[in-house]
Amino acid sequence: MAETTQPTCTPTGVLPLPLPALGMLSDAHRRGARCAWCSAQLTADEAVDAGERPAEDGGHLFPRGCRRCAGVAAYRLLQQHAPACDVCKVSAACPTAVAAVRLIREGGL
Repeated sequence: MAETTQPTCTPTGVLPLPLPALGMLSDAHRRGARCAWCSAQLTADEAVDAGERPAEDGGHLFPRGCRRCAGVAAYRLLQQHAPACDVCKVSAACPTAVAAVRLIREGGL
């Protein structure tokens, strides 16, 4: 997975997880029926919202992932986020970092 996409804004209450390139995602991935990373079929109980994204056609995508893959994506996000975040540098109260750590733990990492 050479390319990843980031949402243009942070959705309320959802950690904006980096995704594979949107062009690599099928319709089932784009609507959240399959994990955006490993393609596992998802149920409402196990799916983790990866953050709504704008689609190329002006619509919206609703990708989701399994807990394990979302945990790995959250770990990658935290690695990119923390060194550049002024809040993370001085406190453990950064909402992005707290949400990422929660997803990492839920993913069993």
